[in-house]
Amino acid sequence: MTAPVLGARTPAQLADNLGALDVELTASQPAPLDAASAIELGYPLDMLAGDHIREVTTGGLRIEPRR
Repeated sequence: MTAPVLGARTPAQLADNLGALDVELTASQPAPLDAASAIELGYPLDMLAGDHIREVTTGGLRIEPRR
């Protein structure tokens, strides 16, 4: 998913921002970029993703893919 955020104040800055549309990454480039920009989501996600909260909120219901 791409969600560009433009914050240009001048035509030159806008041209620089739009120039990013021409950048093409090789197949090996996204992985190190993803690793470098990864963040730990932490609380409250850690708590909400826990087995106890899942059990309390869903009653243990699990959705299995259709085969």
